[in-house]
Amino acid sequence: MIGKTVSHYRILEKLGEGGMGVVYKAQDLELDRIVALKFLPERLTSNDAERARFLQEAKAASALNHPNVCTIYGIDEFEGQKFIEMEYVDGVTLRKRIAESPLKTADAVAFAVQVGDALHEAHTQGIVHRDVKCENIMVNSKNQIKVMDFGLAKLKGSLKLTRTSSTVGTLAYMAPEQIQGGEVDARSDIFSFGIVLYEMLTGHTPFRGEHDAAMMYSILNEEPAPVARYQPDVSPEIDHIIRRALEKNPADRYQHVDDMVSELRRSQKQSSRVARPELSGTENAAPLSGQDSRPKRKFFVLGIAGAILFAAAVLIVLRITHSSNTAPGSARKMLVVLPFENLGTPEQEYFADGITEEITSKLSGLSGLGVIARSSAKQYKKTDKTVKQIGDELGVSYVLQGTIRWETSGSSSRVRVTPQLINVSDGTQIWSQPSEAVLASAFNLQTEIAGEVANALDLTLLQNEKNTLEAKLTENSEAFDSYLRGNEYLSRGISQRGYQIAEQMFEKAVELDPKFAQAYAKLGALHSHIYWEYYDHSYERVRKSKEAAEKALQLDPNLPNGHGAMGWYYYHCLRDYDRALKEFNLALNIQPENADLLLGLGSISRRQGKFEEALSYFQHVVRIDPRSPGLTLDLAATCVPMRRYAEAERYLDRSIGIAPDLVQPYSDKAQLYLLWNGSIPRAREALEKGAKRMMGGEDQLFSYTSILVDILDGKYKEASGQINSAGLKVFEYQFWFVPKELLLAQVAGYLGKSGEARSQYEKARIMLEREVRQHPEDGRMRSSLGIAYAGLGRKEEAIREGRRAVDLLPITKEAMIVPIRMQDLAQIYLMVGDRKAALDELEKLLSIPSYLSVPYVRIDPLWKPLAKDPRFQKLVGESS
Repeated sequence: MIGKTVSHYRILEKLGEGGMGVVYKAQDLELDRIVALKFLPERLTSNDAERARFLQEAKAASALNHPNVCTIYGIDEFEGQKFIEMEYVDGVTLRKRIAESPLKTADAVAFAVQVGDALHEAHTQGIVHRDVKCENIMVNSKNQIKVMDFGLAKLKGSLKLTRTSSTVGTLAYMAPEQIQGGEVDARSDIFSFGIVLYEMLTGHTPFRGEHDAAMMYSILNEEPAPVARYQPDVSPEIDHIIRRALEKNPADRYQHVDDMVSELRRSQKQSSRVARPELSGTENAAPLSGQDSRPKRKFFVLGIAGAILFAAAVLIVLRITHSSNTAPGSARKMLVVLPFENLGTPEQEYFADGITEEITSKLSGLSGLGVIARSSAKQYKKTDKTVKQIGDELGVSYVLQGTIRWETSGSSSRVRVTPQLINVSDGTQIWSQPSEAVLASAFNLQTEIAGEVANALDLTLLQNEKNTLEAKLTENSEAFDSYLRGNEYLSRGISQRGYQIAEQMFEKAVELDPKFAQAYAKLGALHSHIYWEYYDHSYERVRKSKEAAEKALQLDPNLPNGHGAMGWYYYHCLRDYDRALKEFNLALNIQPENADLLLGLGSISRRQGKFEEALSYFQHVVRIDPRSPGLTLDLAATCVPMRRYAEAERYLDRSIGIAPDLVQPYSDKAQLYLLWNGSIPRAREALEKGAKRMMGGEDQLFSYTSILVDILDGKYKEASGQINSAGLKVFEYQFWFVPKELLLAQVAGYLGKSGEARSQYEKARIMLEREVRQHPEDGRMRSSLGIAYAGLGRKEEAIREGRRAVDLLPITKEAMIVPIRMQDLAQIYLMVGDRKAALDELEKLLSIPSYLSVPYVRIDPLWKPLAKDPRFQKLVGESS
């Protein structure tokens, strides 16, 4: 087209191409001006629906006459192709403008006002843009905004040209209702506009994901990190404006864009900055990298139950990672597989991580070789440390590292992996052999590399080890790709979001390859974890866990992860510890150093009340996984019910030393000090240190600990305020299920507001009775209902529910949870006036491993009614 004359326009150059058209810069030979011409792509010229939409764009945009809207001059046709004649904007897209240099807050707001003015003009004409994004906004040489491309506009009353379920637009900027195929109106543009403003201020969009499923989940379910995290000078007013624009429910957003613009203008007036942006002297923002990826955890326990929270909360990280600094004592050759360096795009990072994990998995099953767990190895990703330093820290003699390059030729993509096996003692390279394959067969590379490493280390392999080493996961490249993506999300921890996306990826993998045993095994274990974490505590989830695990073993009876998945099914879904232990041990016979399986053994021992045995298992895992903070938290959680508080403190300090930015150990330390010596000042000190580590957003466990400290310190009004601001209707985890109203009722009681307390207890009762009818075997709900009944003076019903909650599980089967229910029962007895029964329960709890201590009982206001009781005084070592 370049150089051609079309009608009375000479084509000068191609400006760009999008889903709805190709745009050229042209000279208007009649009026002697530069214009832009937009043609429908050739591949769509025969499509009547697209032609109709193209014409609709022109009609919509031509109805607009505004300085911030790109002017449409007319519509024409050339050789059967329709094109639009429009204003040529001499400038750059907002996307490119942001990439050139970060925007000052004042500049971003000034641009936003102009964008808002343009949208207001469109909305008053009945036009919804439906594709507001930085690529569709131009900044000309005079810093004037021009909103482009109304190609997705929908005129009121016009013919709907797309299917109702169509999600036209760019995914990262879509409103929730647009993703879900609902009705789109001006408020959808406001949501997209909010994303644009957020991006101008931070340099990236608020909702992110590596692929469509992750992106959609983020938009529909997640809250964006505060803008101030990336742009410290942003005012609270601007942050409020953005948050209101990004409300999930359209009814909660601005209903009209001019309302949003009005607030933006008011924020401009409140500052002393100029109203139009300056191109020179733009300040460089320094955003913190990455979004907070800590799993969001629900929790509850007030009064006596606060003592429980420490260990239970620590257990939340059980499935994340596990480590210590203990060096291995085995004579076996010790190896670490460092994260292979991805030399491709960031979107290909998951592939490099996946290959690394699979090589680690294959090597860890070989006798005579000890392999550091992936969770410890990945902490050295992009590290500046030398091989010698890494070897000394991990206690290994060999390091396997490598790079992954990507090459594309035509429609074919190739992967080149260059591994290096290095002797730590002298830094010499023992083996290196580049491997290359087309992407479709790249899943074979980890098998080849693992085999070569075994040969280079001169390992003598048993026949079953050779078979395992040579086994291929799948022959389907797409299934392998989905499997790697699932693993990547699974490795992020136990967040509900991560679990849901991992489930989608594993489901896709087995759909693409119904013989993919390893993917079935991962899926089976994942279903059991989802059930255990109460993300979906349904019988359907139990069925899925069993079916996937059985399918994995049907396809490969000797698959370690298959037996592991069956073990997790028996443990998490049925609490059938005997059969779970049998399956875990079958898997360990094949892979004796599988950290995940050893954790299963330790966790079951702890549930059975065999705390010393559990500690032994967890300490064994330390040798395999020495650099992850999670195991030290597990070790601390095991020490606490044994009342080995000094040892628990050492583990928590070690966790902080490994991962100082992890906030969890600080809240755990705060609660440890409450249990250990009832020290509120030390607890507050720990919380203050943890607050400095908060990286955007709120951590629920951390917030609760702060509430708990206020209660123990007699600051009940402050505690009530924090409960209300938490934004949760129910505090829930596998150890408890309590409505917000139950918390507020107890605090109101401490304040002497009996009427308010009764009102809140009644609200809690109504909700809890409904939940118990639906889940009659859930002891958490029965305990809470018993407390609600006690608050309402319904003594017999309160005791009935409290005792039923304790009796649902024998303590020999659930040494972690039953003491929590016993504490709830003690609270119920005291609330209904049966002091003797309450003291009986307290004596039991203080004589067995539990999450209650004498120092904590002394400072808990729940037990004040017993203060003058001689038996209580003797129990806690005090006298009146």
